[in-house]
Amino acid sequence: MREIAIHDLCKYVDPMNLEKEWAIALADDGRETNGLTIGWGQYGTLWSKPAATVYIHKSRYSKHIFDGAAYFSICYLKPEDKPTLNYFGRVSGRDEDKIAGCGKAFVTDDVAPYFADSRVAVLCRVMGRSDFDVNSVDAGVEPWYQRAGVHTLYHGEIVKLLVSDNA
Repeated sequence: MREIAIHDLCKYVDPMNLEKEWAIALADDGRETNGLTIGWGQYGTLWSKPAATVYIHKSRYSKHIFDGAAYFSICYLKPEDKPTLNYFGRVSGRDEDKIAGCGKAFVTDDVAPYFADSRVAVLCRVMGRSDFDVNSVDAGVEPWYQRAGVHTLYHGEIVKLLVSDNA
């Protein structure tokens, strides 16, 4: 993978198409690495820094890892990796080690863990966390919150953007 300018992200990822172009968010809290498939997220500028926000539901096993992590990554995989995306969305880290179980090469010697064969890897430093306030928004979001709890938003400064040579 090669590093590119952060402002070139939109050449590789359509920020308005995250619902269709799922990714895997990964974090390491110093004790454990885990990730989950995400279909929501945001890119933009926060506090004059290039930023990404991921949403993790309180019921997800990965949440406690993201709570303790200083960095996280958002990995966009290649189309042929759809089974990996499904695996990370279907299997819980409570039940098995998804990093070992997915069979993909994994990089841990950078600021955040990421898959070596990602099409795009967005590496972020956590700038803050906030819980989604379902009571202050449009009633149309209620179907997303039939289970207990809401999402926590993890706001990250994008510190590195990596792309594969054939992205």
